[in-house]
Amino acid sequence: MQRPLSSALIAEAYGTFVLTLLGPTAITIVANYHNFFAAGAGLGLGFIGLAHGIGILIGIASVAQISGAHFNPAVTVGLWAGGKFPKNKVFPYIGAQLIGAVIAAVVQLSMVGIDIAKSADLGSTLPNLNLPIPVFAALIAEIAGTMILVMTVLGSTDSSSTLPWSSSAIGLSIAAVIWSLGAISGASLNPARSFGPAIVSLLFSTTPISWYPLYVVGPILGGLVAAVLYRSMFRSRPA
Repeated sequence: MQRPLSSALIAEAYGTFVLTLLGPTAITIVANYHNFFAAGAGLGLGFIGLAHGIGILIGIASVAQISGAHFNPAVTVGLWAGGKFPKNKVFPYIGAQLIGAVIAAVVQLSMVGIDIAKSADLGSTLPNLNLPIPVFAALIAEIAGTMILVMTVLGSTDSSSTLPWSSSAIGLSIAAVIWSLGAISGASLNPARSFGPAIVSLLFSTTPISWYPLYVVGPILGGLVAAVLYRSMFRSRPA
């Protein structure tokens, strides 16, 4: 049954809300674990990666049948470039994703308060300035990580795929990229996920929004690279 676009947009906003609430809030908790847990408790990228990966799985399980469960402008652009998504729905989907991410950041702020939110800028993604060339390193990490994610989406959702756990593969790809690349760029892989915390953080900091272009350019390029790579492999497959 063909569902109306409005239903798909609500689903995209909801799924992006889930991802941007669970993932960035986990970062805030890691940055403030002494405020939430007994002394000596330790959390890190493993916890953050699982929160993002499981957040995606929850969103996919909830609304994939309604919108296709993109929850990410880079995925939407990658699917369009890969010939799997109509052009006229790209910007409405991206708008819904951005709205869902902002709502998630507002909800997080309402729970933790400004003092705790400041410690990690609501889980904003930032480059590691301790690296020799931090902007270049973060850009490469975002391109490569998003390419892996979008390749996983394209492959696991292909009509010829026999993978019985495709949604799990998508969630696991996000977790694995965060575990590996999170210390370099924050491993956003998602302009919407970065937008929510960055825009709401303007209440107390301008740092996240100043880095935001990096988290648009990197993921979008990664999504396009994945689309080109996947289409080249698809064309070379035997009939």
